Amino acid sequence: MKKIMLRENRTKYRLVLSLLLTFILLLSLTACGEEQEQVVKSEGMCITLSKEYQKSTLANATWYYTSPDGLAMGIKSSKDDIEKSGLEVSSAQDYAEAYIKANSIPGSPKVRTRNDYTYFQYSRKVSGTDYSYYSCIYDHGDYYWLVTFACYKELYNEYKADFVNSSNSVTFEE
Repeated sequence: MKKIMLRENRTKYRLVLSLLLTFILLLSLTACGEEQEQVVKSEGMCITLSKEYQKSTLANATWYYTSPDGLAMGIKSSKDDIEKSGLEVSSAQDYAEAYIKANSIPGSPKVRTRNDYTYFQYSRKVSGTDYSYYSCIYDHGDYYWLVTFACYKELYNEYKADFVNSSNSVTFEE
């Protein structure tokens, strides 16, 4: 009888221990999940990116971050400078269309509006590798902001939701 009670107690002890360890594991995963994002601030703009992005530099980019599978960048353009260049741009839609044309972006991507920004998507081969892009235009005061995300084409469907979430997170300081 004592052996049966000892076995039952050991079984209960193992079950409780197993549940406790599972609970601790879940808590640690939740805590890690909270630290998976970073807020990037640059020249009055704020955007939330995943922690996998690391700050880097790129000529003519206001901010530039790379990840193992792609990049995120922002370019701030003065409306006065755009006008002086001879482009007739009176909206984010116009800016997106001018950008597509000026950069010979293939496939005539459709320019759409989501929340407070205009966006377009496209794919392009660069140095023999296929990439997909999600580009957004924000009209803010005297500036247009172009925010672009890129990744390997085969990973685009996996990352698109992250690109949209980051694009929706953009705010501007007044």
